[in-house]
Formats: sequence, structure tokens, C-alpha cells
Amino acid sequence: MSFFLRWLTLPARAPMLILLALISVYLGAHWGLLQADIRSSVADQSLVDEAYWVLSLSQVVIVVSFCTLPELVLRQISLFMAASKALTLVVTLLVVVVGGMYLLYMPGFADLLVLTAALLLARLDLVRLRVWPPAWLGLIGFNVYILLFMTYGHSIHNQLGGMEWFQWLVNLSPSKA
Repeated sequence: MSFFLRWLTLPARAPMLILLALISVYLGAHWGLLQADIRSSVADQSLVDEAYWVLSLSQVVIVVSFCTLPELVLRQISLFMAASKALTLVVTLLVVVVGGMYLLYMPGFADLLVLTAALLLARLDLVRLRVWPPAWLGLIGFNVYILLFMTYGHSIHNQLGGMEWFQWLVNLSPSKA
């Protein structure tokens, strides 16, 4: 019972979770506006705008996976690379080249950096409070938490798009389609 009460009062004790929720709503709304721009620039029946939303959400899932499972991910990569020096070289070059190309040409990189920083701060907040769940539960929990607020932001992007303060925030964002 005390564990449940501790999780119930978590947002009051971990303000970074609230910040993470606000950033997720903002990114969902911002990407919704970018998706609307894509929709207006291509044919009406095109699936390009929906592919943009799916790609954005898949990037979020990958970021959450790497931020919530660092010990599992790094341990598996280390075991894989310990097999041979040639394998280590190939994996390292592949990660550096593909990762570098991805980061150089990705228009929404700044958005994902902000999300990553907020996620790592929320994770640190939970670790400080000693309420960090097991690795897989943390992965699923953070994915659901972030995607829920992103979807909410995406669903209200039309209402937010008409507000002057939100337009000012979007104009400050370095990621434009």
C-alpha cells in the first residue's frame, strides 16, 4: 500500500515529470502543426503526413529506449562487440557513420535533444527519490507517459495553433519543415 501511495504522490515530489509532460504536449502540438504544413503542401489523399507522424513517434520510442535502458543497452552492445576486434570496428564505424549522417540531416534534432534532456532529468529525479522501477517497467512506463502526452498535444494542435503565445514558441523552435 505504501508503494502505491508513493507512486500516487510522485508528480508533486518529482517536478521533472510535470516538465516532461509539458514538453511532450508541446512537441506533439508542434509536430502536429508541421504535419498540417506537410498535408497542405502535398496531395490531400497522401499518406506522407501520416508517415511523418509515425516517424516522429518512432524516433521518440528510440530515444526513450536509449535513455531508460542504458545499462541493458550498453551491456548488450559491449558483449556483442567483445566477440572480436573486427566486429568492434565494424559496429563502431556503422554507428558513427549512420548516427552522424542521421544527426546532421535530421530537421527535428533539437526537439529530440530537448525531450532527451527532460527525460534524463525526470529519470534522475525518480532515482533520487528511490522509486525507479525495474528496467523494462521503466521503459514501458516512460513510453506510455510520453506518447500519451504527445498524442494529446497532437490532438489539440489546432486549438493551440490559434493562440498567439504558442505561435511565438513555435517561431522560436529551430526545427521547421
